Amino acid sequence: MTMVRRLVGSKFRSLACGLFACLALLPEASGAMDQSTVAAPGGQRPRIGLVLAGGGAKGGAHVGVLKVLEEQRIQIDCIAGTSMGALIGAGYAAGLPAADLERFVVGIDWDAVVGGAGRRPQEPIEQKRLQMAASTDLELGLQHGHIVTPGGLSNTSGIDDLLRTYVAKARTVADFNQLPIPYRAVATDMVTGKMVVLDRGDLATAMRASMAIPGAFSPVVWDKFILTDGGQVRNIPVDVARQTCADVVIVVNLVEPETPPEKLVQSTQLLARSMDVMLQANEDVQLATLTERDVRIDVPMGDIGTADFPRVPETIPLGEAAARKAVEQLARYSVPPSEYMAWRQRVTVKQDVEARVAAVRFEGSNRVNAEYLRTLTSIRPGDVVNIEDISADAMRMSALDDVDAVSYRLEGDPANPDLVWLPEESSVGPNVLRPSLGMYAGGSGDIKFLLGAQYVRHWINDRGGQWRSHVQVGYESLLTTSFYQPIDVAQRYFVEPALFGVRSVEDVYVDNERIAVYRFADLGGNIDFGVNLGRTSQVRVGYINTRRRAEVQTGISQLPEIDARLPEIDTRDAGLMASAMYDSRERATFARHGMAVEVQYLQSDESLGGDRDWSRIEAGLRRAVPFGNNAMWVGVAGGTDLGDDLPGDRAFSLGGPKTLAAYRFDELRASGYWLADVSFLWRLVDLVPVKNQAIYGGFGLQAAGLYDRVDRVEDGEVYAASAYLGGSTPIGTFTIGIGASEDSWAFWLSLGRPVGSGSILDQGIFR
Repeated sequence: MTMVRRLVGSKFRSLACGLFACLALLPEASGAMDQSTVAAPGGQRPRIGLVLAGGGAKGGAHVGVLKVLEEQRIQIDCIAGTSMGALIGAGYAAGLPAADLERFVVGIDWDAVVGGAGRRPQEPIEQKRLQMAASTDLELGLQHGHIVTPGGLSNTSGIDDLLRTYVAKARTVADFNQLPIPYRAVATDMVTGKMVVLDRGDLATAMRASMAIPGAFSPVVWDKFILTDGGQVRNIPVDVARQTCADVVIVVNLVEPETPPEKLVQSTQLLARSMDVMLQANEDVQLATLTERDVRIDVPMGDIGTADFPRVPETIPLGEAAARKAVEQLARYSVPPSEYMAWRQRVTVKQDVEARVAAVRFEGSNRVNAEYLRTLTSIRPGDVVNIEDISADAMRMSALDDVDAVSYRLEGDPANPDLVWLPEESSVGPNVLRPSLGMYAGGSGDIKFLLGAQYVRHWINDRGGQWRSHVQVGYESLLTTSFYQPIDVAQRYFVEPALFGVRSVEDVYVDNERIAVYRFADLGGNIDFGVNLGRTSQVRVGYINTRRRAEVQTGISQLPEIDARLPEIDTRDAGLMASAMYDSRERATFARHGMAVEVQYLQSDESLGGDRDWSRIEAGLRRAVPFGNNAMWVGVAGGTDLGDDLPGDRAFSLGGPKTLAAYRFDELRASGYWLADVSFLWRLVDLVPVKNQAIYGGFGLQAAGLYDRVDRVEDGEVYAASAYLGGSTPIGTFTIGIGASEDSWAFWLSLGRPVGSGSILDQGIFR
């Protein structure tokens, strides 16, 4: 079954399936549509063509079939494959025996490759920080007055890297007739809607073309062709194998159980089935051409779907079992042991000859400064060609927001080749728009929302300057604009001046009762100087000047600065600020491993332009510890004033789903606090594996101490517990849950970026 087949039916899950299900070949100008025939190896033995169907995760069954073909001493003369069949077929054609294929396929971290979990650790730290200001993963482009969407849901850097490592020993082969076993892959040209047979070019890029499920992965563009998943036109390419070499074909067909009538009542189910019917038509046409001489191996896949990549190891025994049922048919084409051994030795991949890089070049980079890209790479002229190092360099470059994917080629003298990098710049840049959405609804009728957008203009100059603006309305309305300017080519040092205006509404509670609502208005500016320390750490220092106005909107005054008889203040805070952050998480939300640390220092001083003197410091740490697909989170945080004069409007606040879940946002206020929490997270359902989007269930325990409380409640410790259901979706994260303590409880529903200030664990990099 083709990768596309369950695209709608399994909803977003099939997109992920599609991700890897369609792996094909990028041709050179002379290669597309060239179906030149490979000569028979001699003798009277019929030439055997192997046909491997597409099927996403189900395609792992092809490895099991290959194991049986080797046991039966079946000599393969050519291979034609689609989607996952193209992937498995390319490895076998490039000289990897079935045992090596099995180790490779089983050893893949599908979460990192398909879901993109391996990309974020390679992202620059400033890029991670900027992304946390938006509540969704959605990126839109603004080009010539029009909104532009990405070519695919998923960044393909992890897949590109996997494919190049997979066929590394065949990196110099441009004509697929010259592979140990002649090879063909099938893709679909989206311009004409017709099949393109790929027989030459870069093997890894070619596989990527065959895997490109429309909407899930960006297509592969070559000359006049826009190449996507070949399963749309030829999921079982029998005719391609015959035109390539085959007198006899061995066809591996991945069979799903029939859909029961009771599951064909909803519109989504019917739409999914309609796509199955349409796609099955091209399979039936090909299967109808089989003769008595051919061998058809039907592999029942049970309940394994195209997106079930963690279950790939389960598919290999299914392929073995199905192939063994066809042993009598296969035996007709067995060759003597000595003949098979000679062939096996001839087609098995040989050890690489050591080669050294003669030169390193970058081609195709228009906006992104190639010299900046060079600072991200480690390979220099004179270095030994090492696929692992090349892959690591490619991953660092493709992790940039400005780059969709990075390929490369080795050209010239095989002993001293030139390494040519081919970065593919972002299809939505340089003007990028990220929508923001935040909503919180508490059980007491407390509803807050945020709606906004972040705009970033990339690469204003050759140092990578960015103009950044953020507009937001709702519970916290704001308008900010800044100019982020790296100072050096490597973007290690930077300066960022900014202007901002913020209007917010904050509640004050005493004994679980809201007694006042304050309205704040801040207008000011700041300038930061900073240094990026690798991809995980950043330090900033700067000056901030803010005019603050506040008034009691409803209720009575509780904040010390605001007298109930004159419920207004107009003051200026000006002074120094400093922050440091560390972020090694593999994903921004619902992380399974990694750690985030943040420290913030704020000061206002009359000598620096402020109307009042105060200072405070706050720090937080959250670490994710994995166990399988699940995780445990451990977090600690604390803050204190650095004197006895912290104004009430600058006090710390606790409460909300990410801190003390039994309390509402900002319910607890104090001049000093400590907080500890531990949460357990279970991954329940995958939604869009290509984006690491899933639904989780969990529970947490929290403890906190509050001192010098602003709300005139006695100091002391509080404890809370929570249970929740949450997840990451195309429109942002969501949680629904309940929290309880000895004297309080809260129900909440949140969507997108958390609403409210909270502790440091409820803001910044911890969102």
